[in-house]
Amino acid sequence: MIKYNYDTYQEEIIRDLCELIAIPNVNNDNPKPDMPFGEDVERGFQWVKEKALEMGFEVTEFDGYALQIDIGSGQHVIGMLCHVDVVPGGDGWETDPFKAEIKDNLVYGRGTVDDKGPLVCCLYAAKFMRDNKLIPDDTRLRIVVGGDEEREWKDIAYYCKHAEAPEISFAADGKFPLVFGEKGLIDFDYLWHLTRDTDAPIQLEKLSGGMARNSVPASADFVLRTENAEAVANEIKAEAEKMGYDAEVNTDNCFVNVHVKGIGCHAMVPERGINAVSRAMHLLSALGEKLDCHSFAASYEKYIADDYTGGLLGCACSDKESGALTFNPGKITLENNDVKILAGIRYPVSKKYETFATCIKAVAEKMHCECKIIDHMSPIYFKRDDEVVVLLEKAYRDVTGDDVNQPFTVGAATFARTMPNTVAFGPIFPEQEEMSHLPNEFISIEDLNKTTEIYINALHNLITR
Repeated sequence: MIKYNYDTYQEEIIRDLCELIAIPNVNNDNPKPDMPFGEDVERGFQWVKEKALEMGFEVTEFDGYALQIDIGSGQHVIGMLCHVDVVPGGDGWETDPFKAEIKDNLVYGRGTVDDKGPLVCCLYAAKFMRDNKLIPDDTRLRIVVGGDEEREWKDIAYYCKHAEAPEISFAADGKFPLVFGEKGLIDFDYLWHLTRDTDAPIQLEKLSGGMARNSVPASADFVLRTENAEAVANEIKAEAEKMGYDAEVNTDNCFVNVHVKGIGCHAMVPERGINAVSRAMHLLSALGEKLDCHSFAASYEKYIADDYTGGLLGCACSDKESGALTFNPGKITLENNDVKILAGIRYPVSKKYETFATCIKAVAEKMHCECKIIDHMSPIYFKRDDEVVVLLEKAYRDVTGDDVNQPFTVGAATFARTMPNTVAFGPIFPEQEEMSHLPNEFISIEDLNKTTEIYINALHNLITR
């Protein structure tokens, strides 16, 4: 086991993480030349590049899609996969999500866990290996940094087309002890071209909610126009109270404004959240035929609702290896009479994509809407005695002394899917709350130090295998 003194880099790790958090690396759908994910993501790339060069590492840029950081020059390449982009800050924060704040030895800010904290840990783990001459002449360490992991993975797709994959790697974007299986993932959109009943007394004027398909929506809003605003507002309030919803309802002349609160969380564990979009849609559907687009609201209530198991879609299933399928309608928008829902399914590792693609499309026909499958990622699954699992598990146990918690499978999608001999590894420890995509995301200083030490030992084990 390689011993690591936490005082060696602690101040630098905290400083660098705080600096990186201050850059809001959210893909803003505003690409520019050599900035396919926008200026904010590019700013994150440039910060990482400058830090790596400052450490004496070699940096290769991939046209604004990804960075490759090499430490050493040997032919055997050991990889660490990270990403600099983050989901939007969202609601519910007690601090500024893009201004790091340290309280009680906890660092708060968007990306502390997903994925800026572990990215900084990887940089300093590599620096430790280099500074202590632990990298043989025939080996190089390689950190691959993407900029579109939270969206469509165009970053890693571009990188894989233009670079050779490491021999063996870990994705610093998961949990400890390690993740040896990831469910299949299907991203898809439902699109309604609303049919309006012009004689209906209530018109839907605005509808929005959620941040992204991979987050459970923490809030949703809609605006109605009606000549009986007070009566409609009271009807919505009564339904919200009956259902136990947290909803704010007010009127402004002929408009009824409704804000529905939920609980956001990562889409891989939708059962831990409360989907505000589905609650808002229930309130709309409860208006019945008085709503001008009641058929749309009714179809959502019948086939989507608040069912995170995918049962209403006809997709519910599970297996022993990875558990149950999960479903999340993560974002809804109304624009030019079109409603779009960004959704995703995470299906068990033993199941087949075609089954769920068929279900998704069949339900679209029943809802009289269009369906577009945006992306599909096949599941990955390693055996417990596979080399990468054994070596990384040993690093975790040597550092922590934990001989109880076991490797497991998740519904998350990490870059581990894109490279051979790669699993997700840290930074979230057993029994910790999953803070990715949540308000008040944080990581402890102790965990930053411990994660760095585990990564050092993981690199040593992979090098000397």
